[in-house]
Amino acid sequence: MTSSAAVARISRGGFLVRSVRESDTAAIHRHISAIYADYGDVLDVEREDTHLREPGSFFRSDGGEFWVVLDGDELIATGAIFLMQDLAEIRTIYVRTDRRRLGLARALTQMGIDHAVHRGYRVIHLWSDKRYTEAHRLYESMGFVRIGEREVRITNAYSEWRYRLTLN
Repeated sequence: MTSSAAVARISRGGFLVRSVRESDTAAIHRHISAIYADYGDVLDVEREDTHLREPGSFFRSDGGEFWVVLDGDELIATGAIFLMQDLAEIRTIYVRTDRRRLGLARALTQMGIDHAVHRGYRVIHLWSDKRYTEAHRLYESMGFVRIGEREVRITNAYSEWRYRLTLN
């Protein structure tokens, strides 16, 4: 699936996908806070999730992008690609609980992959909380391979899997 196919897939569901705007920040924080709360965690943009203070400028600073999916005026999903000098990383794939299994996470992940490939990246990484088992199945079905793990102890305490996708 290409980015244009991913956008078409989201659009067929009656949803709008677009690049993040500064005015989306509060809605993004509410959206991710609700998902974190399902796992007993809290969103801390000052210490733990600093990339979400100003997501548009953070991700675009080195050529990445952050997308939101809207159902009318409601933010229902997010996804981003962070580009570093020699590494591309999928981040912030979060779909509202009642909108899962509609292909939104797959489409946003594919958009991130395509964005990175278009800029010359051939290896893409991501970290995923070990509790997000549905996400792991999705990433593995897209060709990502689990290559490591880490413990995070900042505001919340959790463990993550590291995944890598190598493209031809």
